[in-house]
Parts: sequence; C-alpha cells; structure tokens
Amino acid sequence: MTALSSSQSGLLLVNPLQRQWFTGKGDAMAPPESLPMGVRVVADLVEENHVRISVPGIVGRDRQSFIEAQYQALLPDVALRGSWERASAQPLLPRPFGLHAVGVASPTLTGQLDELTKAGHPIEGVWTLSYLMAHWAVRQAALSGQSWLLLCLGLPYGMRMVLLHDQVPVFSRLLLADDPGMQAQEVGQTLKYLTDNRIIERDVRPAILPLDPAPALRQGLQDLGLNMLPSMAPRHASGMLAEVMTLAGSRAPGNLASIALRRHHLAHRTRQGLRLLTGVVAVAGAAGLVMQGQALLQGVDQSRVQQQQAAQMTESAQSIRDDLARRNINVPLLRLAMEVQQQELQKGIDPVQQLWLLGQLMKGHPQAQLVRTEQALREQACASLQANAEAEVAAVVVTESTSLQTEWQFDVRPSSDLLPRQRQALLEALAKSVAAWPQWQLKTNPERQESATALTGGQGSAIDRAATDWRWCLVPRTPATEGTP
Repeated sequence: MTALSSSQSGLLLVNPLQRQWFTGKGDAMAPPESLPMGVRVVADLVEENHVRISVPGIVGRDRQSFIEAQYQALLPDVALRGSWERASAQPLLPRPFGLHAVGVASPTLTGQLDELTKAGHPIEGVWTLSYLMAHWAVRQAALSGQSWLLLCLGLPYGMRMVLLHDQVPVFSRLLLADDPGMQAQEVGQTLKYLTDNRIIERDVRPAILPLDPAPALRQGLQDLGLNMLPSMAPRHASGMLAEVMTLAGSRAPGNLASIALRRHHLAHRTRQGLRLLTGVVAVAGAAGLVMQGQALLQGVDQSRVQQQQAAQMTESAQSIRDDLARRNINVPLLRLAMEVQQQELQKGIDPVQQLWLLGQLMKGHPQAQLVRTEQALREQACASLQANAEAEVAAVVVTESTSLQTEWQFDVRPSSDLLPRQRQALLEALAKSVAAWPQWQLKTNPERQESATALTGGQGSAIDRAATDWRWCLVPRTPATEGTP
C-alpha cells in the first residue's frame, strides 16, 4: 500500500531557480490543482549543511536530549532536518555511535511548503536530492566496495556533487553552472577543498562517478586525471534525475518534514488504513458466517443421516417383533429366559446381541426359517451328539474348579420347494454370513456336512429331519480360540 500511494502522489522539485512538478513515476507535468494522495517534496538548494553527531554511550531520554542539544548546536534554528540513520538502527545498549544528519534552512523551501499547506496539498515528506542520490548509490551492488565515492549528477540548472564515505553521505555541493568545462574544473576544486579541510586524507583518491554525464563533462574529468568509474546509464526514460527522485518515499532515509507538517498526509493514511481494516474485518466476518452456515448444514445432514439410521433400526426391530408374533413366541417369557441365561452363561455374553444377529440373518435370507436356538455351558463345546450326552451326564459330578465354555447352537430349515442348486447357494450364503460375525467363532459348519452327504449319496428321495435342517455351533471368540480352525 505504501508503494502504491507513493506512485500515485506527485513530486515537487524545489531548486534555486524554479519549482518543477513531476508525476509519481518521474514524468514532468503541469502544476496540479489538487493532489488528494499527497505530494513528495525534493529539495536541491544551496542552503544545505551536513553534520556528524558523536553520541556517547547513553540510552533513553539522556540520549534523545543529547541528540537534540547537538542539533541545536550544529544546526541552529533549522526546522527542516533529518538523519541518515533510522531510529531503529541505533544500538539498544549504551554504546557510542555516530549519527549523520542534514539540515536545510532556506526561505525558498519554507515558503513553498507554506503554499502547499495553504492549498490543501497533503505533504508526504521532504527529502534532499543529495540523500536520494546516496540512497540510489547504496542500492547499486557494483558500488558497494567503494570506500570514498563522489557522485556527480548533471541538472538542467547545474550539477549536484555528493561525497559518500562507506555508503554514508558526508558532504554535498550544488554548482549553479551548466558549462561542462566549468563543471569539470569545479569538481577538481571541490576535491582540493575536501583535502584542505581534512574531510578526506591527502593520500585518498575518491572514485568519481558521473551520473548520465554530457560527453564534454566526462572528457574534462578525464583530462584532470581523476579516479573515474564507468558512467551508469539511467533506467528511467526521463533520465537519471527522474530515476533518483522516484526513490523519495517512506523507505528513503532523511525525511526532513516534521509530524506537524505531515499531519494531513498522516490523517489521510490513517483513514485509508481504517477503511482497509474495516474491509478486512467485513470479509473475515462474512467468511465466519459462511463457515458457520456450512457447519449448520453439516449438522443438519448428520441429523438426517442419524434419523434415517434410527428409522432403519426401528423398522428392523419391528420386523423382528412381527416375526416373533407370527411364530407365537412369548416375548416376556423369552426376555425372562434371556436374563436367566445371561446370569448363567459365560461373562460377557449378551443374548440380546445374539438374537439381533439371528434376526438380521433371517431377514437377509427369507427362504430360510429359524427352527431352534440354544445356549449352554459345556466342558467340550460343539462336540458330537453322543459326546454332548456324555458331557451332560458328567456335568453333574464336575467340581467347581472345572472350566466350562459357552456353546451356542441354532438350527435353520430351508424351504422345501428349493432346487438342489438353490439349496446349496442358500447354504453357502448363510455360512458366509455366520462366519463373518466378529464375536463368535464357528465350530460346526453344516456346509461341510452337506457337501459330504452329497458326495456319499446321502440325499435321496427320503430326507430325514437331521439332513433337512442345518445346525451351526459357535463359541465365543477369544485370543485362545483365534488360531483354532
């Protein structure tokens, strides 16, 4: 949002000769009547002073008071001032450090800012062209290794020179002369001035970088035998000045404007942020409502599924009741027998669950009819009929320490009008369903007996009752019986 607002705000270049308006992208334009997004002011004036403040190892209010006192001593009565280093870059611990600052005390600039304020143009900030040139140089990776660097930017009204030491601007000069030969001579005089005033040592030869220079200026600098760097062509269509000026914004160091001067722009930014926050909150609220609606719909779907399952279970229970009524089975007596049997049978066996399994089995195979179901405790579960009789006699004399096992038998009679192939298919389907019960293990499977009877020719014209009814015998499934075939 910061980059967008900076690209939409106007640029005003204040120089000693005239003021020039540019669009946010650096193109020249006529003076606007109104700028709702604000204006960024770039000052390129002679009244520009660079200072360095040596801050001792203090923190808190003492540090701020010391810096303000140094500002008043080095830049007295200068309202427009700013530092190259940001406040966040200052050390948190009480360590000494250096602070580089610039101040501009120009009636031309002050009057121009007053006119902008009276015209209602929100002022986004004020930057010096020298700091923007230094900011441009810091962003160039090819210049990071230069300890001393002198930037020379040709202007329509002269040339601006900026000296950088370790990528920090320490000196700047505006030359109001457009003759390339004179400009080259003034660059040499400026280097001599810097050496005589001990700003640079005598054995130091700063690198000279002309920014988009005229051929005559570059030739004049080469004739002086200076340490020249290859000139860099501008990437902006309007020239190097437009490219440097477009860097003015919240990310550029050295904003000279005070909070009072930027109050209209800050108020506009605050309103814009509040509108954006309101939109975000509205979108988040709408998304929350949508998610809650989806959750409610999912709950309704789950309730519908549960109701369907309950209706199916009620229907199954009603069909079982109808089947019991059709067979003339006394349900209260059956329930009492089940309760007694549950107390006598092995712990963990639920007769209700067994009847439910039988009801589901008969419902899925209407051509079969349940004839008998029986549960008992035996020493040897699911033995032959003779072995079962002997076990019942021996059960009278067993001691309390004898281990008994639950046995569940039930007989199923198929319809008499089934063909042999249909009878065999029904038996296989019943056997498959019984074998799938998870809590019971199959011990006696009539499917094997039926196959053996068919192979020996046992099924003839007269089929006795034992051959007609199918009997299953099951025992509870326990870890001890998992591996038993």
